[in-house]
Amino acid sequence: MLQEPKNYEVIVVDDGSIDGTKEHLGSLNLPIRIISVDHSGISKVRNIGIKNAMGQYVAFLDSDDLWLPGILKEQLDYLKSHPGIPLAYTDQYIEVDGNKLEKTRFQATNMSDERKRRFNLPGFVQLTPIHISSVMVKKSIFDQMGYFNEDLKIHEDTEMWNRVSEKYELGFINIPLTIFRWEKDKEHILKPELRGLFIAEGRKYMKIYEERREQKGLTGEEKRAIEESYRRIDELEKLVGLRRSEAITEEEFHEKREELFK
Repeated sequence: MLQEPKNYEVIVVDDGSIDGTKEHLGSLNLPIRIISVDHSGISKVRNIGIKNAMGQYVAFLDSDDLWLPGILKEQLDYLKSHPGIPLAYTDQYIEVDGNKLEKTRFQATNMSDERKRRFNLPGFVQLTPIHISSVMVKKSIFDQMGYFNEDLKIHEDTEMWNRVSEKYELGFINIPLTIFRWEKDKEHILKPELRGLFIAEGRKYMKIYEERREQKGLTGEEKRAIEESYRRIDELEKLVGLRRSEAITEEEFHEKREELFK
């Protein structure tokens, strides 16, 4: 609520939380619009928020992340000064178990300007540089390109940005203005019981991407990238099997996964 400019609206889509979120927000006497839904899934929740937004721009903030002061102004200024670009995203910090790391998650030096703007190769399903809490986008883009794919349980943001990047350049703001937070024992894609879901949803994402690109004609580079992404998903599935059978330790699993997707 400390962001500038002040003419923004705050919409909280509460997807069946049981931790008192709705009651707490209602007690704050702040201009927050709360929309309650019942376990609808992340993509539908995002789409509900977008469709209820009244402004020309939409910014996202997941419940476990933080915005730093100035993010909305930086994003808005960027989009207004680049009318042909519909989406702006910032660099960010990672906070692990309450400790903010100085190293940002997105290493700008590791990517060319072209790859920062256009990341439609499917390998980004594992290493997307765009975290959703760092994004501001023109609301009109959803009417043009469609909304978040509600068939996807994860990777829904990567799939959405892929669609946008096929037609438009994306704007990168080289300032860390978001804090991406997670706890080591709650790492969402690395949590043992969610590893199978990550693999299944990764294949589903790849299929959606491949079918959409085939309609326009795949380039040789895209065909190779698709094959490489499927190979990595297959290798990850093997690693999950090895860990499940205790053929490798948890530490070895993480090391091998990092090596696979670096």
